[in-house]
Amino acid sequence: MSSNYGRKITQIMELSQKCGDKCSQQLEENNKLRLLNTQKQEENVQLLFDLSLAKAENEKEQQIRSQIEKQLSDTNIIADQLTNLTQKTEKNDSDLHDMKSHYENLFAEQVNNIKKLVKERELLHLYIQRLEIENTSLVKITNDDDTVKLLNYSSQSPGTYEEAWGLIVKLREQIIQQLKMKEKLKNDIQQLQYNHKADLREREQIEQLLNRDLNTAKDEIIVLQSLQTEYERVMSLKNNLEKQLEERVNELKATKTVANSFTNQLKEKLEQITKAKDQVDEENATLRIQIQKLKIDLENNELVQHDFVKLSQTLQVQLEEIRNSENELRWQPEEDHPECQRCHSQFSVTWRKHHCRHCGKVLCKDCTNKTVYTGPHNRPSRVCDVCYTLLVKDSQPYFHSSVPNV
Repeated sequence: MSSNYGRKITQIMELSQKCGDKCSQQLEENNKLRLLNTQKQEENVQLLFDLSLAKAENEKEQQIRSQIEKQLSDTNIIADQLTNLTQKTEKNDSDLHDMKSHYENLFAEQVNNIKKLVKERELLHLYIQRLEIENTSLVKITNDDDTVKLLNYSSQSPGTYEEAWGLIVKLREQIIQQLKMKEKLKNDIQQLQYNHKADLREREQIEQLLNRDLNTAKDEIIVLQSLQTEYERVMSLKNNLEKQLEERVNELKATKTVANSFTNQLKEKLEQITKAKDQVDEENATLRIQIQKLKIDLENNELVQHDFVKLSQTLQVQLEEIRNSENELRWQPEEDHPECQRCHSQFSVTWRKHHCRHCGKVLCKDCTNKTVYTGPHNRPSRVCDVCYTLLVKDSQPYFHSSVPNV
């Protein structure tokens, strides 16, 4: 019987040694995986550093692009201002040309009016002089005719009183007609003089209006000359702005070309780094899963080692009990044990005592829940977990799911 116990204990110790070797191998694999994890973490840190550099370069490129876009926007604003200024200058030039033509036509028209008035004045003056000469001649001729007639009448004196009276009446009528003619000529001369003065006044008014228009035209010509000077200055400024705009556009094109090239390089580098980072992330995820599994295995192995230490202690105690049992009674009396010898639960009326049919210990119902078939009639017998492991070769160790209580 003791040889069977010794053989079973030897098997258990060999199983414990195998579990210890397996734990050592697992620890070596864990160390290798930790080293590999450390290397991968270093590679991940390097990739993150490269990624941060690429992001910094990308931000710098974005700043350059923003500056280029701002410069392009400023250039477009300058171009719009230049276009508006050009349109305004062309409009001013057109207005200036129209105004100049208008005043030239007005000035020519006023000069023609002045020439026409001067000519009419001269004609009127000549006409007045001619009338005065004709009036003088007519008065002189009339006086001469009257004198001649009077002389003739005086030389041919009438012979009778009636003839003398008729002559007087006729002379009186002639004098009245001459006076009427003289009064008419005087009125005509006064009317001509009045018309002449009115024409002079109208001429003076026209001259004043012409002088005023001429002064206004001179002032406007001065304004037009200043506008012409401003137009020339604006055109010079326009040419300079167009030249600067062309230079800025060329610079922007060159800068944009360099920026696009730099952007493409950064994109390629960023794609490479992103792919490498994704690959490293996948590897890290795989390693994390493996490390998590290894941690679980390590914890299990540590628990198994701890259980084996307890098991070794328990086996030593049980071995000592088995050795001592050779000199003791195997069937334990129920009266000597108020509690289970395995789980130490208190017995009561409802929690009854049971004996292991192999080792004879007093145990509870849960600690004797195994059954073996022994004897010539192959009868079932209640045994404890330890005896079941010793008696049934194909069974798992009783400490497979939990550590036995010492």
